[in-house]
Amino acid sequence: MVDDNIILTGFMGTGKSTVGRLLAGRLGREFVDTDELIAARDGRAIADIFNEAGETHFRDLEAQVAAELAGRRGLVIATGGRLMLDPANAAALGAGGPVFCLSAEPADILARIAADDGRRPLLAGDDPERRVKSLLERRAAAYARFRAVDTGDRTPDDVAEAIAAWVAAGLRETIPVRYPGGSYDVIVGDGLLAEAATLAGIRGAATIVTDSHVGPLYAPSIQKPAFQLPILTMAAGEPHKTLDTVRDLYGELLAAGLGRDGTILALGGGVVGDVAGFVAATYLRGIDFVLCPTSLLAMVDSSIGGKTGVDLPQGKNLVGAFKQPRRVLADIGALATLPAAEFTAGLAEVAKHGLIADPILWQRLTMEEWHFDPRRLATDRLLRADLHTLVTRAVGVKRDVVEEDPYEAGRRALLNLGHTFGHAVEQVSGYAVRHGEAVAMGLAAAAHLSAAREACPPSLPGLVEMVLTRLGLPIHIPPSLDSAALYAAMGSDKKKKAGRLRFVLLRDIGDVFIDDDVPPAAVLAALEAVRA
Repeated sequence: MVDDNIILTGFMGTGKSTVGRLLAGRLGREFVDTDELIAARDGRAIADIFNEAGETHFRDLEAQVAAELAGRRGLVIATGGRLMLDPANAAALGAGGPVFCLSAEPADILARIAADDGRRPLLAGDDPERRVKSLLERRAAAYARFRAVDTGDRTPDDVAEAIAAWVAAGLRETIPVRYPGGSYDVIVGDGLLAEAATLAGIRGAATIVTDSHVGPLYAPSIQKPAFQLPILTMAAGEPHKTLDTVRDLYGELLAAGLGRDGTILALGGGVVGDVAGFVAATYLRGIDFVLCPTSLLAMVDSSIGGKTGVDLPQGKNLVGAFKQPRRVLADIGALATLPAAEFTAGLAEVAKHGLIADPILWQRLTMEEWHFDPRRLATDRLLRADLHTLVTRAVGVKRDVVEEDPYEAGRRALLNLGHTFGHAVEQVSGYAVRHGEAVAMGLAAAAHLSAAREACPPSLPGLVEMVLTRLGLPIHIPPSLDSAALYAAMGSDKKKKAGRLRFVLLRDIGDVFIDDDVPPAAVLAALEAVRA
């Protein structure tokens, strides 16, 4: 990290150059401003390069500088506002260190620009405020790729100090989640599992609960001389998310002598988290637990909000409890060993969060290539950084919803978008279809149902299906799953109210609502619309 570059990007007037100089001075590094470097070499001001040689020539100069600086180390680099929006420039500079995107409100940006020479080629013409707002809106999703730093209510010194602290802390993001009577942190970063016992705040007795797939990979990295934790291993997979597994874990915990002051450290995907959380909620009438999710689906969804539970033959999650974790440690590096199909399945929950409340998150899924082999994460630094910001943004959506409605009395039900259909697909298939894959099918069906109910534009189902397909997710229900059987399976859905099925429908990207008056014929038609 000492030799890494630190790159500052963001819109004009957000303070990149000022903060960059302060940050470089604080860290004892050389500072480079790409605009200043280009102007010095060309012999003309940036505005004159634009006016005399054209924007295309200027962008070529930016690309040359980006390629050159990518070969150097130990710098603080402030880029032009558009330089990092070019994928080649982002790949070159992003491979050499963390990228921070500075932001500010349009009024603050205009005030700062007015204080300098005011020669901003992209703001030439009438109504610069409208131009700023338009450019910010167009660039929002591209800037969202990078770690965001709001400069609006901070001095440049404060911003520089915050970035320096972030770098010193290993670029970890801490997202607080509040609930009635308390709060916990979701920490997103690299290398968290090696420090799990310390980050989890474990001081007394503790036990790791994991599964037969994840345990051999990561449980040894958690074990330290000071933290030789007993490891309890359950069979992997949804078919083992049962009361029988819970009963077995009760017995093993008693045999290990774990008392009411003990802690369960849940290491694995969504199934492990659900089962271990339910055990923690009920063993000795409740003990602490910490979640260490190792799947994308668990990181962005099931680990946040305190839902725990197991399945019954009649349906998913029919026995459970709300139990808030002490902490959630989302180690991005753990995703490098996730099977490709499981990683792709997790993207369905990210897409769901974008559809529910975050159009920029949804747009990011359309702008970048997310259908990749997770093993690339072990060596591709820029890809890990991209995934870090994607996970952080998705967690933020879930956090905002569950804080407002911690016990699913109202708005939290919106998180079930696609799940009434998806859970039925899982159940009728005998859980042969992965949860994320079933959710993707459910999202497609929900979009078709929304259009049929005239709740959304008729083009929306096609857009949803296109994005899900681009992510590598299935959108068609297997022909072997009978629509009547799927509808019957929905009858055991725990989200029913007053005996009526409730469907989360779309008005648009980021705008959803609950409809509890959907005729059976409309549901069956939606199922047929997504049948293979």
